[in-house]
Amino acid sequence: MRQLTGEAPSFYGWRLLVFLWVVYTLPIGFAFYSPAVLYPFMIQDLGWTRGRVMGGATGLMLSFGLASPLTALLIGRLGARRTIVAGAALTALACLLMGALGHLYSAYLVLSLAAGCGVSLASMIPVQTVVIAWFHARRALALGLVLGGGAVGGFVAPQVISSAVRAAGGNWRIGWMLIAAASLSAGLVALLALRNRPEDLGQVPDGPAAAVAGGAAPARAVAPPTYRTPYAWTVREALRTESLWLLALAVGGSFFLWQVIVTQGPLHLQDRGFEASRAAFFYSLALGLSVAGRFTIALLGDRIEPRILFAFGTLCLLSGGVLFWFASPESLWAAYSYPLLAGFGFGLAYISIPTLIGNYWGPEAFAGLSGVISPLCNLLQAAAAPLAGVLYDLKGSYFYAMLIAWAGAVAGLAAILLCRPPRPRVS
Repeated sequence: MRQLTGEAPSFYGWRLLVFLWVVYTLPIGFAFYSPAVLYPFMIQDLGWTRGRVMGGATGLMLSFGLASPLTALLIGRLGARRTIVAGAALTALACLLMGALGHLYSAYLVLSLAAGCGVSLASMIPVQTVVIAWFHARRALALGLVLGGGAVGGFVAPQVISSAVRAAGGNWRIGWMLIAAASLSAGLVALLALRNRPEDLGQVPDGPAAAVAGGAAPARAVAPPTYRTPYAWTVREALRTESLWLLALAVGGSFFLWQVIVTQGPLHLQDRGFEASRAAFFYSLALGLSVAGRFTIALLGDRIEPRILFAFGTLCLLSGGVLFWFASPESLWAAYSYPLLAGFGFGLAYISIPTLIGNYWGPEAFAGLSGVISPLCNLLQAAAAPLAGVLYDLKGSYFYAMLIAWAGAVAGLAAILLCRPPRPRVS
C-alpha cells in the first residue's frame, strides 16, 4: 500500500480538486448557464415568442435532470472519469449542431435535449461522486471549493458569450460554437487528470494523515461535528426514508424560484428598462455571487449542519426573488440586492444538497440516490421556464409566475427544516 505513510502534500486529492474545478466550471458555466443570454438574440432574429424559445430551455433542463439515472448507471459501469469525457463530447457535438441548425425549431429543441444530457454526464453527479469518494471528514470543504466553480463560470461565461455575440453583430450562432469549444476542453482535462477513487492511486480518503490515525478504518478516523451516517445504506433502503423525499421537495420548491430568476432574468430586466448588456450583467452577477454561498458551505459545512445552512439559503433566495420583481433603473438598490441575496442563497443551498446526501446516506449510495432525486427535482424546475414564458405571453407580465415561484420557495423552506438524519430500520 503506497502513499499511506507519506507527507500530507502527497495526497492527490487536493490537486484533484483543481482539475475537478475546471471540469465542472466549463460545462456548467458555458453549456448550462450561457444559453439564457442567447435567447434574446434568437427571439429577435427568428421572430419566436418567449414561450416558444423557452421550449428549448425546458428541453435542456429536462434532459439534464432526466439523464441523471443514465449518468448514475454509466458511473457504475464506466466510472466517473469516462462518463465525464462522454458527456463533454456529446455536449460539444450538440452545441456545434445548434449553431449550424438552430434556425429550425424542431432541431433547436432536439439539440437542447442532447446538450442537457451531455451536461448531466459531464458535470454535477460524476464530479460530486469523485469528491465524496476522495473526502470524508472534509467533505463540505471539498465540495464547496469545487462546486464554487459553477458560480465563477456562471458569472464569466455568459459575459464572454454575450460580448462575443454582440461583437459579431448579434450572430448568436457564434455563442453555441464557443460553448462547444469550452465543453471539449473540460473533457480533455477529465481524460488526462481525473482519478475516480483514492484507491486507484493506493491512497485513502482525506489523505495519509487519516490513514496513520485510523489504522484499519482510515476513512472514519476523524469524527467531524456534523452528522455522518455510520450505516452502509443501500439505494433501496434510502428510498424508504422520509428524509430523502423531504430533501427532494426542498430542492424542487426552492430551485423553482431560482430557475424563474435565471431563465427569465435577461428578458424581465429588459422589460423593466435595462439595456441588453446591463440585463446580462445582472443575470451573470446573480450566478457569480452564488460563489459566496458555495464558499460559505466550504468554511462552515463541516461545522454546522448543512440542513440549517440550506434553510438559511432558501430564505435568502426567497428575499432575492421578491427584490427581483422590483428591480429597475429607478430602483437600482433592488437590482443590485437581488443578485446578492438570490445568488448567495442558491449557492448555499446548492452545495448543501450533495453534502446532505453524502452525510445522511453515505458515499456508496450517493450516485444512485442522485440519479433518483435529480430527475424529480429537475422536472419541477424545468417547468419554471415554459410556465413563466407562457404566462407572460398570456398576461403580459411575470407577476403570476413569480407568485407561484415564491410559494414554492416557502414550501421548500418548510421541507428542509423537517429533513432530519434518517435512521435505518432494524429488522
